[in-house]
Amino acid sequence: MKAKPVYTTDCEKDCDEVIWGNFRNGDKAAFATLYHRYFKMLIQHGLRVSSDKDLVKDCIHDLFMEIWKNKLNLSTPDSVKAYLISSLQRKVIRQLKRIRTRENSFLQWPTLEFVHSKEDQIISEQRKEEQRRKISRALEVLTKRQKEAVYLKFYSNLSYTEIANLMAISTESIYNLVSKAMDNLQGELTKLPEHKFQ
Repeated sequence: MKAKPVYTTDCEKDCDEVIWGNFRNGDKAAFATLYHRYFKMLIQHGLRVSSDKDLVKDCIHDLFMEIWKNKLNLSTPDSVKAYLISSLQRKVIRQLKRIRTRENSFLQWPTLEFVHSKEDQIISEQRKEEQRRKISRALEVLTKRQKEAVYLKFYSNLSYTEIANLMAISTESIYNLVSKAMDNLQGELTKLPEHKFQ
């Protein structure tokens, strides 16, 4: 019986290419070698983009899951190390943009108008109150856990890691809670008459 290849962590570029080729052919040992060899280095590079270590770890996990899923469609990069670093950096940046877009979208509700007269101010206050009621009703579609996560994130200004510690669940679960909550709120608010948010 043919012995299964054993990979060490002191390989040079040519060894990287061999491991990468075997990983593309479905070798789980080669895949595990890539993961363990580059995990700590990727953490360091990811933290240069975001100081949120949990977010960086999640992105590394997602990156490796994606390359495993798409292994048959991948070519062999000139440098496996450079490929993984650049792929992770793009993934972290995309995740940060996604989070910031959702946060900004939430914080912009309701949008306040610049008032020029007493009459405009009265109208603006009426609209603000109506928008508050609509947002309050929209919040009712959220689960108790989603409401708690949204409150801690947007009203208490806690980080995802801090919220995870308070709610005794993983940071990834907090991302999912807030993400689903924002999707639900966006869906409810888009049902409202458009002119109310102009």
